[in-house]
Amino acid sequence: MKFCILSAHFGGPKPWKQKLHSKHPFEFIYYDDNTLPGRENAMHPRLKSKIPKMLGWRYHKADWYVWMDSSIIVKPGVDIPEAVLQTAGNNSLCLVKHTKLNRIQDEASWVKKAVKSNNKYFKDRFEGEPILSQVKTYLDDKTFQDKNLFQMTFFAYHYSARKIMEEWLIQNCLWSVKDQLSFPYVLSKSKANYSLFRGNALDNDLFFWNIQKRDASKQSD
Repeated sequence: MKFCILSAHFGGPKPWKQKLHSKHPFEFIYYDDNTLPGRENAMHPRLKSKIPKMLGWRYHKADWYVWMDSSIIVKPGVDIPEAVLQTAGNNSLCLVKHTKLNRIQDEASWVKKAVKSNNKYFKDRFEGEPILSQVKTYLDDKTFQDKNLFQMTFFAYHYSARKIMEEWLIQNCLWSVKDQLSFPYVLSKSKANYSLFRGNALDNDLFFWNIQKRDASKQSD
């Protein structure tokens, strides 16, 4: 059982080095501006980061893929591949529940409110994005029930779930790069089963999530 653990950071140096270990075979791939050069005339760095996040399976051969945003720091002594296997059971996805919200419409409202209040983090990332139209389109699909929201800063998927990842990227291109809005819809349409890691992004046994520390030196994701 081979694992591929992926992360990426564009627009600046890596915010920190990850210390990873496992009793299972794995490789750690970290994308930056050197390994995935910019396409400034065609693609924003935040959209570019979705390529390794959602299409890692196209470039690296493995059974399982683990994505970690550059804001993630793996806790000392944690065996990420083993945690995935212990969590997955017979399911092809391992996800983290959102820290506060339960629906994509709540997330959309929260993001739009933050943009309107001139919150720099959200304004820089999501101003002008068609977030409300995106969510309305999903909610107009009567087969979709808006009852789950995940923190897609950290997740794992089996190679068999690669088509879910591919469709997820398409939704990010068609709509907004706020990928937590599109994932529940894509997941629902796929009818795939999933498992949840214990806790949430701010309270779990696997990693620390620290956007503020990452961005302290004015780096951008």
